[in-house]
Amino acid sequence: MKNYKIKSIILAGVACLGLSSCGDFLNIEPKTFVSEDNFWNEKTDIDQMVAGTYVKMQSSDIISRCIVWGELRSDNLGEGLNCSGQTDLYRALRCNLLSTNRYCEWQSFYSVINQCNIVIARAPEVSEKDPTYTQSNVLATQAEMAFLRDLCYFYLVRAFKDVPYYTYPIQTDEDAQPIGVTDGDEIVKALIADLEGVVSNALKAYPKDNNRNYNSNCNRVTQNAIYALLADLCLWDGQYQKCIDYSQRVIDAKLKEYKEEYATNTTSTSDGSLTLFKSADDPGEGYPLYPCFSGNYFGNDFGNIFSHRGNSFESIFELAFTTDGTDAKYIGNTSVASLYGNYYNTGSNNGQGYLCVHEQLAEDPKSSKRVFLTEYDCRYYTGINKDESSTGNSSVLAYPAKFVAEEMQVEAVSNTHKATMTTIGGNYANHNWIFYRLTDVMLMQAEALIESAKYDDFEASYTDDEGIRQYVLDEDGNRVFEQNYSKAFWLIFAVNRRSIMTSSATANHANQLKPAQYVVSRSTMRELCMDERRRELLFEGKRWFDLLRRCHREGNITYISGKVPAKSGGAKPVNYENLFWPYNKYDVKNNPLLKQKAFYGEDDEEGNYKSTK
Repeated sequence: MKNYKIKSIILAGVACLGLSSCGDFLNIEPKTFVSEDNFWNEKTDIDQMVAGTYVKMQSSDIISRCIVWGELRSDNLGEGLNCSGQTDLYRALRCNLLSTNRYCEWQSFYSVINQCNIVIARAPEVSEKDPTYTQSNVLATQAEMAFLRDLCYFYLVRAFKDVPYYTYPIQTDEDAQPIGVTDGDEIVKALIADLEGVVSNALKAYPKDNNRNYNSNCNRVTQNAIYALLADLCLWDGQYQKCIDYSQRVIDAKLKEYKEEYATNTTSTSDGSLTLFKSADDPGEGYPLYPCFSGNYFGNDFGNIFSHRGNSFESIFELAFTTDGTDAKYIGNTSVASLYGNYYNTGSNNGQGYLCVHEQLAEDPKSSKRVFLTEYDCRYYTGINKDESSTGNSSVLAYPAKFVAEEMQVEAVSNTHKATMTTIGGNYANHNWIFYRLTDVMLMQAEALIESAKYDDFEASYTDDEGIRQYVLDEDGNRVFEQNYSKAFWLIFAVNRRSIMTSSATANHANQLKPAQYVVSRSTMRELCMDERRRELLFEGKRWFDLLRRCHREGNITYISGKVPAKSGGAKPVNYENLFWPYNKYDVKNNPLLKQKAFYGEDDEEGNYKSTK
């Protein structure tokens, strides 16, 4: 029987230092001997603890839960190769959540949280001893740790809803007193307040590094990362104007970076360079994104964002895994390798993961039934690895290509699109895990704009100078314009347009989104935004949380029930509490202040719940 009582972890991060190859910062070697007497004395002590926190975030326990909590139960995934032999995965996929399921364990997240709390608490005393560790350094460190801590808490809230919440350091067994749960909505509000208080102290950018395998501005916390998390939290909490504002800060920062360092080609996508995507009717500047077309193939954006190199311009925060498997300090993204696959043996089933693409999602894009991903959307071919020769063979499964393939190149031949997978050599799982990137933030802002619009239904009006605007008639018969829908549409348009398989970023395309089709009501705009988030963020640990956020907003499970099919002969969620995981059986047993949720009731000896629904 496991004992989950928190042990002293003040030096937990130091033991794993030197394991990461994310650059000089994360390659700090630990001291040969560390104790309370000779630690917390100089800046390098803080650096080691901060580096160790990132290494903890790279653990397979955390990355696997990012996938399982954020993606598994959604309409994106199904039962892959040998999934039935993975009891916990298989049961969760079938909506059979037991308190003995290992994915109910949250210790890895609380380990990061506590280490962040320790660094935040001890940083000021180090500054007093080491004059090179200035007050601005202290504040920047505390902001960095606050982000990692609050990101972990946000995952816990979305997985379990109400969880233990604390911000003080637990450094000894005596400190580890039982903690009851705090309401998840209250935790989110506390996280927002926390990050708002520290975001100005975080670094805007780290020194540039010409080695693309390490980019501090993607792999360490910056102001952009904090603003992205703030936007996500505010969207969950219904603080839509704040979400819009924080998202805009990220978008503006990326536009500024693009203009200063990348704006050499804004009209052609032939070389795959960053390009401003916008409609001629959009009054805004546009959004700097990688086009899908380059040279004589499509899939350029996939290679830039999801290859093992990672750290693309569009990235805001991602964890970097080792790119050289011969490195003694190699840390592989083994969670992705086991759940999604590791296709180092191209053409072999040996690389297939326990989870596959849901059959409805993998439907042939040329089929009349296909409306979600059309044959002109590059993301179907690059996001999904499907044996084209098996068309019509329902026994052949499709698998996620994101975080697995090095490149997914699609032939630039009309009506004969076929993706060719290129993988990195060797039995390595090297791909970075992306938490936030630009298009994710753009679509957050679009959703917030849609939800904060004043009117539900309206007529559409077109103007030559400012594009489409929406209006309703007030009680005096005057037109009242609702501009939120217009801006939301153009944000979605830009994300979608870059994935339409065409060599031009500016010319109209028959398959581009048309405002008259969607800008007619809040409900049509909501569906457009939800669909685009699904298209753009396939398999990135976002879909279940997106569906959950909609249900959280509406206070019922109607939407998620209509979207998520019963999988593998399992069931659908039956009530709101069932959307969240039960507490781990042993945590409940060892913490007298932690009570199992009413839906899951009491466990029997095997961990099967006696539902009280």
